[in-house]
Amino acid sequence: MAAVKDVLKHLRIEVAGRRRKCNRKKTHTIFKGEACLVVRDGPQSQTTYCAVCAAEILAKADESLAALLAQFSGAPANGTSGTGG
Repeated sequence: MAAVKDVLKHLRIEVAGRRRKCNRKKTHTIFKGEACLVVRDGPQSQTTYCAVCAAEILAKADESLAALLAQFSGAPANGTSGTGG
């Protein structure tokens, strides 16, 4: 049996080794030692998000994944019709 593919492998949580800026809201600062969400956009490209924005991004992703899963089971996710709109 083939292994299950990890579709979220381009996401990870890192501890900032230096001060960073959040890519969603430039006024948010990620200080050295704080956890941040890192999204690998390509081999040499990545974007970072502070914990506040990361929580919002991951919540939205969770909703999207639940909607996709609901399309396979035939049941609506979170009160949506499953149309993906």
